[in-house]
Amino acid sequence: MIAHVVVNGCSYMESYAHGGGHIDLARRLGFIGKFNIPQASTLAIGGSANSRILRTTLKHSYQTTQPVLYVLGMTFLSRLEIPICEPENEFEGRWANPQNQEFQSRWQYKWTKKDSDRFVETKLKSEVYSILDRIEDLMYRMLATITDLKSRGHRVIMFQQADNLYQSYLDNPRLALFDQPEIVGKFRWRATAWQAEQGVPPKDYGLNAPYVPPDMTHPAGGHHQKLNEYLTNYIQERKLLT
Repeated sequence: MIAHVVVNGCSYMESYAHGGGHIDLARRLGFIGKFNIPQASTLAIGGSANSRILRTTLKHSYQTTQPVLYVLGMTFLSRLEIPICEPENEFEGRWANPQNQEFQSRWQYKWTKKDSDRFVETKLKSEVYSILDRIEDLMYRMLATITDLKSRGHRVIMFQQADNLYQSYLDNPRLALFDQPEIVGKFRWRATAWQAEQGVPPKDYGLNAPYVPPDMTHPAGGHHQKLNEYLTNYIQERKLLT
């Protein structure tokens, strides 16, 4: 029986948890299952890459003695992390995503902004023709994570938050294994875009903020009701907790 809900992801999931979304989800799931889920916590960090989301989820799962439901809001395919920081703690280690996480105060000795800029430039060049290969790689990492978690008594649900980069590739036979009960909408469904379509109010980034498309704008903090209703129904219909 699930005793703990743990959410993980980037800033979308971080904002969701900051507004109490994970606590509300645990309450809803406990109600439909007629049992108590006493704990809800978050591992989400803004700017996270998918590799960090999967790694820290697995790391947490090997350090807990409780059966956990992991709720993973996956992030942009193009995010990549490298170990360039002095660690704040053992759990996160030295990892950073130079394109979306500066962490400049913790850069290792002799790492500079020029190094980060050079890394990001090279990364972007390598990505131009590699979308299918990179989404296939992510698919197998997600499948391995699902299998591992379930083999040890945990449960998991994964969904895309906002990335539309790879959507046109999803009919390729190489990506057929996204068709898993634990992966919402064969990884085509995007939670952020769906919430915008449902009328969930967007976050106000302020007057001087750069433009963010409506289908990628963070939902306003605390407005998790629509998403949690969707996730609860999905989990119940596919019997993911059994």
